[in-house]
Amino acid sequence: MEKIVEDAIDKLVDKYFDEILENLEKLIEIKSVMGPASQDAPFGVGPAMALSEALKISKKLGFETKNIDFYAGHVTFGNTGKLYGILGHLDVVPEGDLEKWETDPYKLVIRDGKMFGRGVSDDKGPTIGALYALKIASELVKTPRNTVRLIFGTNEENGSKCLKYYFKNEPYPDVAVTPDGTFPLVFAEKGNTTYKISTYLGNDYNTKLIKMKAGTAVNVVPEECNVVIETDKVNEIAYLVENFSTKCKLKYEVNGNRISITTIGKSAHASTPQLGLNSIACMLNLLSNIDFGKDNFVIRVLNEKLGLDINGIGLGIYAKDIASGELTCNLGTINLENGYLEAKINIRYPIFMNVEMITNQIKEAFKEFDVIQISHSKSLYVSKDSELVKMLLKVYRDVTKDETEPIALGGGTYAKSVPYGVAFGAVFPGEDTGMHQPNEHWSLESYKKFIRIYARLIYKWLSE
Repeated sequence: MEKIVEDAIDKLVDKYFDEILENLEKLIEIKSVMGPASQDAPFGVGPAMALSEALKISKKLGFETKNIDFYAGHVTFGNTGKLYGILGHLDVVPEGDLEKWETDPYKLVIRDGKMFGRGVSDDKGPTIGALYALKIASELVKTPRNTVRLIFGTNEENGSKCLKYYFKNEPYPDVAVTPDGTFPLVFAEKGNTTYKISTYLGNDYNTKLIKMKAGTAVNVVPEECNVVIETDKVNEIAYLVENFSTKCKLKYEVNGNRISITTIGKSAHASTPQLGLNSIACMLNLLSNIDFGKDNFVIRVLNEKLGLDINGIGLGIYAKDIASGELTCNLGTINLENGYLEAKINIRYPIFMNVEMITNQIKEAFKEFDVIQISHSKSLYVSKDSELVKMLLKVYRDVTKDETEPIALGGGTYAKSVPYGVAFGAVFPGEDTGMHQPNEHWSLESYKKFIRIYARLIYKWLSE
């Protein structure tokens, strides 16, 4: 790429940067967490509002836009040649415990050279940044040889049903990237599958577990778990809690013949459970030391098969391959109400592993429970020797001078929704933005650099 073009891109990034932040602020203010479906809001009001706002911003920038029944939408530049796609999502995971936030999660706050807010790095910030990268490239390429389409999804955090619907109505891109991973790029993504495990607890013993609740989403390591126990042995259980050894923080409260217990761990993304501390696992470990009569079996099995094990060893599904690493398992949510116990686990498995084997083994491990596979996303692999990977690496390295090699991730992205694509950015090697956690953030310097990289990529697509 000629230096005159690179300089022009850099100047335009600076020119538009305040405007980019202003429009990002509009999106951050929309709580686009999945909610009850309604007319014109298949994934809840929040995601639909975020899509409307993104398309409104795009139209003001002069782009052709299209809303696909509020499942997804797109903006397009060019009408010839290959169709290149950029896949971004506007939905976010819940904010979690507000007390853990130093700022309002739904306000864009800038301080100390960083942006704070739910979605600044996952994935509203990268998506609006990609929109402006398209705007910048469109100003420099007057006669595009190919077509670039930026697709806005609204259900990435809960199964990517948005793009399943979208691609029933619109063509697949010939090549696609998603700014929802890490640089330099992600050449392999583990398979991703989720199971619901449920059973009923009895109520005929003198010590009963009557409530249990934890988790905001199955793809998040749960930070806090709460239980209520009804018993005539309150003092004995309180003594156990006071003297119990666990990595989680513990607190309790007694009210008559009931004791409420809370375990507090550390949140993390389910693709990297080793970075968190699972509060449900800590609670199961504690509860396995309490006599619940016939219900001891349920607690024991959950503790032994899952517990603090994050690699599926207890389930008998541990696996590892050279390309994508170890299988990971996250016990993401649990809920007990009116005697019905329901837990959900999320598994990220190596790319050369068979999901049918995993399903059969989990059903065997929990053969006394009801087990349902509720979602599955296949693994992804694009050779590091492919032309796509080589081209993207060149664009990245020309800007950063960084020779880091492509990586494999446990996290699943929209790249799996298309025949040929990879995650390209948005965060940089070694950068921790706290995505899916309180105080999600991203540096302004990284944000600018990301936009510069994407503007160069889009310019290349449009002009070559």
